[in-house]
Amino acid sequence: MPWIKPAKQSDIKELEIYKDLEHPVPVFNRLIAKSPDIFTTFMPLAAAVKAGVLNEFETEAVVVFVSHLNGCEFCYTGHGNLLKEISGDESILEELEKYKSSNAFENHLKSILSYAEKLVTNPKSLEKTDLEKLKEHGYSEKEIVEINQLIAYTSYTNQTSIGLGL
Repeated sequence: MPWIKPAKQSDIKELEIYKDLEHPVPVFNRLIAKSPDIFTTFMPLAAAVKAGVLNEFETEAVVVFVSHLNGCEFCYTGHGNLLKEISGDESILEELEKYKSSNAFENHLKSILSYAEKLVTNPKSLEKTDLEKLKEHGYSEKEIVEINQLIAYTSYTNQTSIGLGL
């Protein structure tokens, strides 16, 4: 249970954004809803980031990978279960840990995971060549921005989850 009490479902129903939300509203979102102004701004951002260039499997693989790097057990577990369901592979989390040598991921996704690893664990080491590798796999500059935002958004949500006791 989180360290602060999440907003009540009944309180969230009063917000205009309620009609666009998953019901019941998950505990993570209910924590952010303690600040209605942040919540009503956060939810459209979350939707935009998740609607980026990557498919559902690729998106969840990135989210799980970044959550693991950040040490967010709450996000890693929840999204890890979803990734197993999407992939139909119970060993996908183990494959993700050894993604560089795994056959479970296509090369374009491996390049994204490599970029994510560097951005999360050693951002000062990033260079233009890291983006060029993504371009070599056919990603446009717009799509690279979307990939970058998925990684940054995941780190943000990981820190939110950890910082509020999830």
